[in-house]
Amino acid sequence: MSGRCGPERQRGALLLSVLLAAALTSLVLVLSLTVLAAVQRGASVAEQRLSRSQDARWVLRQLARDLAGHGRSGCRSLPWRAGDFAAGEWRLQLPGRELEIIRVSRSGDDLAGVSLAPQPPEVWRPWSSVWLGSCGGGYALQGSRAHWRGGAGAPELALTPPLPVSPRAEGVHLSSLQLWLPRERRYRLEAAARGHRLLARDVEGGLADGGERVLLEGVQSLDLRLLARDGCGESARWSWREASQWPSGLSPQAARVSLAWYPDDKENEVSVLSLDLALEPVPPCGVSP
Repeated sequence: MSGRCGPERQRGALLLSVLLAAALTSLVLVLSLTVLAAVQRGASVAEQRLSRSQDARWVLRQLARDLAGHGRSGCRSLPWRAGDFAAGEWRLQLPGRELEIIRVSRSGDDLAGVSLAPQPPEVWRPWSSVWLGSCGGGYALQGSRAHWRGGAGAPELALTPPLPVSPRAEGVHLSSLQLWLPRERRYRLEAAARGHRLLARDVEGGLADGGERVLLEGVQSLDLRLLARDGCGESARWSWREASQWPSGLSPQAARVSLAWYPDDKENEVSVLSLDLALEPVPPCGVSP
């Protein structure tokens, strides 16, 4: 007996249904995987943008903090120099670290050396540059002018030649004597596949303190402007100047640091952060800063 709905036709129809179901399932699976991959890519890009944005904000705050400390070390205040802010490279003079003095040695009326409190062996080094001073005067000591004796347990800095002591001219005042390890932090932009990398390196006491480290990827530019007052009274003029053109010996009243960077590695969009900070109080008219 044969008919249009015989067993063979039923098996064929069932096979066709299975194949169609499998094809539809595969199509749905492919579409689902495509959507999932797109979502994952979007989440990865969003995560990268958020991470880089957080890094940029942290870097900007660190730059502002270092600018606020530039040229300050104990009683010392160095003038800002245009040469510290070349295009794409900053050299900031930071307060550094004070070493505890426990005893001084004299040669007649002069200061011949200082003995320090014991130093942890892991941080002790024969630093090649120190700042010895007080509120009566100070000296940047390098090379043969000062050399170390002893080790971490009993470090002593011998001075050659001995230094005058106040109230003599250009002398140091023993009651406020300080010994500092000056810290220099160097920022520079290095060309990369996309924009620049912002790098930093520290030098403490004239010696490298660790290696160069990457602070932020995808930097387009780093800009610093300084606020100056020209004149006094009603004729006074305030102006923002490029740090690389800053007049020697003039103290800025404020700084504006701007950081432009690419939020991700794909788009050409550029994000910009800017921060203003006060540096010096405005001197009264007729008083030099």
